[in-house]
Amino acid sequence: MGYTQSMNDYSLFINSSEGSFTTLLVYVDDIILAGNDKEEIDRVKDGLNKTFKIKDLGELRYFLGFEVARSKKGIMMNQRKYALELLIDAGLLACKHAVTPMDNLIKLSSTGSVSLTDVHAYRRLIGRLMYLTNTRPDITFSVQ
Repeated sequence: MGYTQSMNDYSLFINSSEGSFTTLLVYVDDIILAGNDKEEIDRVKDGLNKTFKIKDLGELRYFLGFEVARSKKGIMMNQRKYALELLIDAGLLACKHAVTPMDNLIKLSSTGSVSLTDVHAYRRLIGRLMYLTNTRPDITFSVQ
């Protein structure tokens, strides 16, 4: 269909010509199609539909844990729902918040502490928190 695969992200495909720019981002069975040429977008959707029978969900609102909101000021991305699900799963929804999630002067040690009872749950939580840092850089120090 005239798209070139990005060398930086193999799931990103780009088509650019004479003021027209369109991108196609593929993740398993989800696709984001964005660009400034409505006719090109319609052509790609029609071509994909003939081959794969796609379902057009309209404007992007939610993708891989990211919520996308548009306004006259621009586009905003957040992970509010993802963060709430994380708090619920961890049993921390009713906890009080803190201005700084961790004291940066604390010295951590591999000795002198109680061993974790479920190391897999801990690793899963850390992985989910690392993903949350995409839109919450303020928690990066604590998560790392």
